[in-house]
Formats: sequence, C-alpha cells, structure tokens
Amino acid sequence: MTLESHRRQVQRRQLLSIAAAAAGSATAASLPRTARAQSHPRLTHATWGGGVGKTWKDAFTDAFEAQGGSPVRIIEVPNPEAQLRAQAGNPQYNTAIVTQVQAINLMRDGLIETFSVDELPEMQNVDRAYWLTTPDNRLAGVTTYFVYYGIAVNKTLAKPADFNSWTRLADPRWKGKLSMTRPIYLSTYDLPIMARATGGSEKRPASGLQLIESMARNVLNMSTSLAQQNTMLIRGEIAAMPFYSGRVWSMRAEGHQDVEMVIPKEGALLVPYIVVVPKGVKNRDATVRWLNYMASAAPQERSAANSGYLPANRKAVMLPAARAGFGAESFQALRAQLYQPDWLYIARHHKETVATIEKMLAKI
Repeated sequence: MTLESHRRQVQRRQLLSIAAAAAGSATAASLPRTARAQSHPRLTHATWGGGVGKTWKDAFTDAFEAQGGSPVRIIEVPNPEAQLRAQAGNPQYNTAIVTQVQAINLMRDGLIETFSVDELPEMQNVDRAYWLTTPDNRLAGVTTYFVYYGIAVNKTLAKPADFNSWTRLADPRWKGKLSMTRPIYLSTYDLPIMARATGGSEKRPASGLQLIESMARNVLNMSTSLAQQNTMLIRGEIAAMPFYSGRVWSMRAEGHQDVEMVIPKEGALLVPYIVVVPKGVKNRDATVRWLNYMASAAPQERSAANSGYLPANRKAVMLPAARAGFGAESFQALRAQLYQPDWLYIARHHKETVATIEKMLAKI
C-alpha cells in the first residue's frame, strides 16, 4: 500500500467515525428528550402571591430541576384552595400549598389525592403529629414547613417586652393602637392560642373568646388583607397585632427593621402548611417524585434561610443565614415554644366558631 493510499484510508475511517458519532449523538439527543417528556413532564404548583412564589422557585423548584426532576411552573393565585375547588374534576395544577385546615376540608370533601407512606418515604422524617392522614392511614399530602402566629410589634410605638403575654393585648393603654384580622381567621388562629394562654384550649375556648373581645375594644380597625396589615405595621399606624412570622421575616428582609416578631411567654401557635394534589391529577408518578422532594430536608433548609419558614423534616439543620432571623440556635429550640392544636377539631367546628365570634364582635 502506497503512502497516499494509506492516508486516504485513514481519512475515510475518520470520516466514517465522525459520521457515526454524529448519528449516535442525534439519536441520543432525540431519544432522551422523548423519554424525558414521558418521565419528567412539566408540572404546575399553585401558591399564594406576595413573595411566596419566589421562595418556592429559589428553595424548591430550581434545585429539583437541576437534579433531574420535572420542570415545575409556579403559579401565584389569591387562594390555592379556592382554585382547587373551582377546578374540581378538571384539575389544572399538579400541586398546591394550603393551610392545615384547608387541607382537612379538601380531604373531607374528597377533592384531593391520597398516598401510601411507601410512595412518600421522606415523610418518615416528619413527626407523625404533623401528618395529615385519612381514616385508613393514607397521606393526604406532605407537610413542607410551618410558620408561627405570635405578635408583631412596631418598635417606634411599643417595646417588644410590652407584649410578652397574649393578655397584654387587652390592656387599655393600647386603645386605638392595635389591629385584628377577620373572624374567619380569628377562629382558626387567634382563638386557639389565646385560649391556651388563658388556661383553656381550642376545645375549651371561653377564656380565649373573652380575650379576643377585650382586644377588639383596643383595635383601630379590623383589617381585611395581609397587604393592609403589612402597611399598617410598616408605617406605624398600629403598635401591634397578632401576625404570622413569615410575613414579619419578609418585612425585615426588605429593610423594615422597626417591625419585630414576639413569641409571648405562653408560646405562639404552630401553623403547618400542606402541599396537596387535586383529585384526578395528570402525571401522578412525576407528581409523587416532586412531592417527595418537597418533604426532604435540603429545600426546607433553604426556605428557612430565605424566607423564615420552619422545616417539617427533622433532619433539616438551621443554616447560619437563618440563625439571626429566628433568634434561636436550632429548629428544635424554636419549636419548643410553639403550640400545636388539634386542627381536626378546629376544622370540624370552624363554622360555628366563626358565627360565635361574629355575634360577639357585633355587640362591641
């Protein structure tokens, strides 16, 4: 074989190798895309607005997608529970974040999917006290995080120590300087913790009702939205009001350091948030993988550091970025100050409790 013929033969082999590689790459590119479309379909997740969607993107969906999970589109809505009810029988979302009481009501009305514990193994790292289960012990969603319900104080008008007890809300010195929420929320959050703070409970609410009545005599107004409550606290229109820790965290992150969250000596209310799946959801397998990821420690650690949400997964550790915001060294130390009521009881008696509070406030 001449040198020239050998050179042509080598070139031919190289060309064939390049062509084969190109063909193989084209096949490899097309087949995984098809497989990915089947095993990692696009999912949608409904949240409230006001920054909640950004938390979910930063702490949950970005990392889930980076690790090979389905792409998840976050959709902010005024009330995820209402959306699920409106779409009953034709769900448009794969998952939605709701409060514990809302999840209980959706489960009661047969509007959400349930799962075996084997499908969601990360829930084994969440205390059973925080599980929402059906009578036959199936999970009705995953508990992703908590906030707590304490007292938000504007430090230009009051000192945090002025509200070291829930009973301070009844002090006449605060007349015209407080705000309170509507009866639908007073019945769910204020009443259980105020009843406990005064020697009762959600099942023995009489003393809590008396404290709400006394607080009502001090309020400037009954606020109708979180946005209004935020504004009143930031501007110093009110000195204090019962409020959510996550909202105060956001205010302080935005530079409003004159607003501070107080856990009174009697404790604050632990408020769980549950991610549920509408009945008849599409792409159930991919949705289960997404649910299990939400229940894991790492994204919950990030949401704590970013937005002040307490993780439900017991393996989650408090990142340095979260310690100053929480004022605690560990999640366990913080949870020790929080009260977990019987949410099933609260949900079961919700309508009659709201009616009782409305009737009481109408007389003031």
